[in-house]
Amino acid sequence: MASTAEQLTNLVNENIEVDGQTLTIPEDLNISLLGSGVSSMDIVALANLIMEEFGVEFALDDCFALETLRDVVAFIDSKTA
Repeated sequence: MASTAEQLTNLVNENIEVDGQTLTIPEDLNISLLGSGVSSMDIVALANLIMEEFGVEFALDDCFALETLRDVVAFIDSKTA
């Protein structure tokens, strides 16, 4: 079974583009989606996909309070442990 980090990376790669290009996601997941140019609408859409994939609930504030993908992984793992 893939780790949370691997699953999240796959979701981002399959669903998020900036200027028609997929993001280059570092192995440590220390990347900000907003800082990388991802629109707020795309971030909310990704949060919906994460809720479906992992069975966790996000408040709208969580979408923007979790600054990096590493933070998102920690959030998911804390809710599913």
